[in-house]
Amino acid sequence: MSQSIVACTIDADESSIVRLKSSTGEGRILSAYRSFPFGRTDITSPQGARLLKKLQSYAAQWGGENMAITVSHDTLHPLPAYFAHNATPETRQKYSRIEAAYFLDNPDGHLCDAIAYSENGRERAYEKSLLLFYSDTCLKSAEKQFMENHPIIFKGSHILPLLSMNEYCSEPQAIIEITGDHVMLLIANGGKLNHFAYRPVNSHDEAEYFTIKELQDAPLSKEIVIQAADTGIKKGFRKLIKKETGLDFAPLSLPQSIAISGLKNTKALSSSAVKAIAAGLMALA
Repeated sequence: MSQSIVACTIDADESSIVRLKSSTGEGRILSAYRSFPFGRTDITSPQGARLLKKLQSYAAQWGGENMAITVSHDTLHPLPAYFAHNATPETRQKYSRIEAAYFLDNPDGHLCDAIAYSENGRERAYEKSLLLFYSDTCLKSAEKQFMENHPIIFKGSHILPLLSMNEYCSEPQAIIEITGDHVMLLIANGGKLNHFAYRPVNSHDEAEYFTIKELQDAPLSKEIVIQAADTGIKKGFRKLIKKETGLDFAPLSLPQSIAISGLKNTKALSSSAVKAIAAGLMALA
């Protein structure tokens, strides 16, 4: 039976909503998508309620359908953790709340994604994971708005959908995110986390320094093309990084192996639209 889902991603300065339907085999149909020129920064401002109404109104065309929501947060709080292989989701969640009480000033105002690393194997006594804490303010506001018309089956950061895209790739995938607040680098392999680095920054110079440092320190081959999940890499910045690291960049895009009809040009998709499609695909899987 055909399934459908509406997915929304809220980036720093842009939001996108997509609607995906399952088709025969493993194919998917993109029946609609739209990007909006406002994101988390505007939604958390005094005019945020009005902007969320715009997103809600567009998604309401498919009222009653399941929905996935992701938010790209301005600040992440990563914490390594180790779990027994048979640890239940409830056990992991309980542990994350205990850690949050020690780790954060406002633990009740944060959510957590528990992300497994790809290096885990049964020969290891414990499973290495990353606990990723982030503020729940924008996500809760969006959930409250959308749940008037949709069952919310996934809500979280944009990291899990980005990792899930790598399940469609035969090789490791490196994604970098450079904003006015942070530099984040993740390397995925087999749909799981292989490497994660996160650096808060306060200036353009800091962003340049930590971008180059993290790329030099990361386990990357010179042939890999780094996908940029934002607009923080300008032409001059790109040339500097290429000179210092030998690595090149491309906009964030969907893997070619993902079969989606109704999409004429994947390269024309904005970063937030790619993330929204990734969230929808993950929720449909």
